Amino acid sequence: MERMLNEYEELIEAYERTGGVRGEFSNPNIPSLIVSGNKILGKNVVKGLELESEAVENGVNLRLTLRKGTKIFYPMRLCFGLVPKDGIQIINMHAVIEEEAGMNAISHCVFPNAEHILHKMNFELEIGRGSFYRYSEIHFHGEKGGVEVTPYIKGRVGESSFFEATFVLKEGRVGVFDTKYDIEVLKNGSIELYAKVWGKGNDEISIDERAHLTEEGAKALVKSKVVISDNAHSKVFSTIDASAPYTKGHIDCTEVVQGDAIAEAVPTVHVSNNLAKVTHEAAIGSLDSREIETLETRGLSEEEAIKVLIEGILS
Repeated sequence: MERMLNEYEELIEAYERTGGVRGEFSNPNIPSLIVSGNKILGKNVVKGLELESEAVENGVNLRLTLRKGTKIFYPMRLCFGLVPKDGIQIINMHAVIEEEAGMNAISHCVFPNAEHILHKMNFELEIGRGSFYRYSEIHFHGEKGGVEVTPYIKGRVGESSFFEATFVLKEGRVGVFDTKYDIEVLKNGSIELYAKVWGKGNDEISIDERAHLTEEGAKALVKSKVVISDNAHSKVFSTIDASAPYTKGHIDCTEVVQGDAIAEAVPTVHVSNNLAKVTHEAAIGSLDSREIETLETRGLSEEEAIKVLIEGILS
């Protein structure tokens, strides 16, 4: 019992470092879940929301269902993590947002002592007609870069529905990050996918985002901002496939390179309907030396000035 309390406290401390508030997990009006390894340390649901959880070897199986017509005011708070230096955590989540329903969820994945950690998430998403789901994932990995993160989200966004996913990793070292999104968008539905990552040392970053606009009026925005320094390496693959009339999409990828880092960006547009419109832009460059000098004249060191500029890019 004492060990579980210690794990809870250390996870909550790391959770607070990524912008979370401790009291959110004890507020009965806020749906929440906190998982350490394969242990459920806390869970709260509200009316219209169902959350089934099962502990398995090295992780948990979760099924989230938001019932028809339910809209939740407070964002759901999720905290996944591992306190030890070594370990594996596998999260298998299946989320169903039924018709005319909607909610937001903020997931904090924290590994404060990581040296050899594997965190894998398999996320299946179904959004019904006229609904919305916004999902933010914020990571904290500590300073040793010993984390391998492989999130995979596969989903379908229903007619006249909306899905937004944001991934943020700005605190601590990335380690190895390999994420994949594969989302189908139906009639008049829309998605927005955002990634904001800062890689350092010998971090390896791979982002693969795919949007399939398969029915009339579907829309997609895929936007990535990646900053890499030292000997880090990043690859960003962004794809929009538009096969239906009046579909619209845009890809926007920005990568900033410092030191001996290497960046790659591959925006791909595939259009098979003459009434569809998809655009893309990709930019790879360095920080503006004049902006760094301007901040230095205001009393900042070069390191502080660079950090301010990077945080501005990733904000």
